[in-house]
Amino acid sequence: MLVVLAAIVLVASAAGCGIVSDQTKQEAKKKVEAKAKQAKNKVEAKGKEAKKEIKKKVEAKGQQVKQKVKQKVEGSQEDLEKKVDDLKKVETGQEDLKKVDNVQKDVNDLQKKVDELLKKTDAQDKQNK
Repeated sequence: MLVVLAAIVLVASAAGCGIVSDQTKQEAKKKVEAKAKQAKNKVEAKGKEAKKEIKKKVEAKGQQVKQKVKQKVEGSQEDLEKKVDDLKKVETGQEDLKKVDNVQKDVNDLQKKVDELLKKTDAQDKQNK
């Protein structure tokens, strides 16, 4: 155990004193750079994957919104068509009402003429008696 401790102290002091070779430093640097590049690639891959997922979710939500809007528009169109039909019925009803008014006027005119004729016949009956 003492030997292991001595080796650790020797390596630590050698590292601190600059005895570690340039080759070892370069290897360590390359390992660190490789790990950093690997981590960067992982992060980029996860970023791309997350971007794809978000894009899918946005597209799906967009389709849902589009469908809801389409349904509302269709519902509004149906309501509008019903209102137009109702207006046409009202217009037809107004035309029928005008016809009824005209017929009523004709009936009133005829009633007046009948009343006048009745008065005349009553007057003639009185004269004849």
